[in-house]
Amino acid sequence: RLRGDREVVLEAVKQFGIALKYASAEMRADRGVVLEAVRLGIDDVTGEHALQHASEELRGDREVALEAVRQEGFALKAVSEELRSDREV
Repeated sequence: RLRGDREVVLEAVKQFGIALKYASAEMRADRGVVLEAVRLGIDDVTGEHALQHASEELRGDREVALEAVRQEGFALKAVSEELRSDREV
């Protein structure tokens, strides 16, 4: 299926980060895919941030969290609890 095709999902999230929401669990756990998705910040239509749809593990990944918060402070709500207490995030 297309939701699990890395090439298709990467192209989708490069244009609309929130497309991560529709990707397979495997793609939502793919660090490269999630990093691309969070670079776009918050979705203007839904008000959601791609990080909200990333795997739990990647919501706790420091680099991914920093990139997401750098683009949109609202993303902090989706960062793991442990990282929310990190002053650099």
